[in-house]
Amino acid sequence: MKALLDTSALIYLNDFRKFKKIFTVTEVLDEIKDRNTLLKLSGLKIEVLEPKKETVNEIKNIARKTGDLEKLSKTDLKILALAKETGSTIISDDYCIQNVAQKIGINYISLFSKKITKLIKWKKFCPICRRYFGNGKICPFCGEKLIRLPTKIKKIRNL
Repeated sequence: MKALLDTSALIYLNDFRKFKKIFTVTEVLDEIKDRNTLLKLSGLKIEVLEPKKETVNEIKNIARKTGDLEKLSKTDLKILALAKETGSTIISDDYCIQNVAQKIGINYISLFSKKITKLIKWKKFCPICRRYFGNGKICPFCGEKLIRLPTKIKKIRNL
């Protein structure tokens, strides 16, 4: 299996033998600070690649539609884009990464938490006006802080 590792996977995984190839992005390596993980990295054959800007933009558009964009970091977007380009399985516990990966058909494995069981589309909601918005932080009508609510939930088959 080709695996694309996020930061938590590099820190907490100890057995990498089942992976035929290991990929990640530069930003993941930049996040590694502890000595044990740095030592672990020195013994791994890990390929560091950068996804194409077009693929990152495509992932951003999909994440915008699912309502996950504001919760995904630049690193997360690159991980998703690179997984799409390389056909890798993402190793991550991040539910937003899993939600977008599920939406576009990228395989993923969760380390410690259960994998997502539902594909969720999120929207912003004003608790005062009771209106939904695609994005934003403040209601344009009353100025209240918007909250993130699921608006469409689809059960995932074949878990």
